[in-house]
Amino acid sequence: MKHISMIMILLAAMSVATHAQAEIPDPDLVFNCDLTNDKGVVIRLNNNVPTYYYGSIEQVEMTLPRIEGDKTQVRVGEMAFAGGGALYYRFINGNFSYVVYSGMGRGWEFTGLKVYQGKKRIMKRECTNGGFLNTNYRGENLVKESDTGDDDTYGYAD
Repeated sequence: MKHISMIMILLAAMSVATHAQAEIPDPDLVFNCDLTNDKGVVIRLNNNVPTYYYGSIEQVEMTLPRIEGDKTQVRVGEMAFAGGGALYYRFINGNFSYVVYSGMGRGWEFTGLKVYQGKKRIMKRECTNGGFLNTNYRGENLVKESDTGDDDTYGYAD
């Protein structure tokens, strides 16, 4: 319950003062953004495992992984592009994947959330502000998408 309360506070603060929140030293906060659909996405480290929170200020609608600390359901990906690159975390929930992504290349830039059913993208929402925060964590304890070959599906901004 403590984590849910913390997320509610984070989501509320996110809509009021995202820039100020990004300056608060919090080593467990990895990603924080408001989306174009008036929802928010937060990634926090929970015992060194990224945890995904999605919802509105009033209610956290989804938390992944479903089993707290289950790093087998979380992947990390990094891609290199001409003129840039990308970093993303993929949270697996059955046949659905929730990809929190930030990348740029020649002539494009995208930071936000993509949702896939199988390998088909069914939703894409851009951040209106926020994104990855300065942190030393880069998914060191997670399965890397490049090792599974899934980076070809999830590693591009589409």
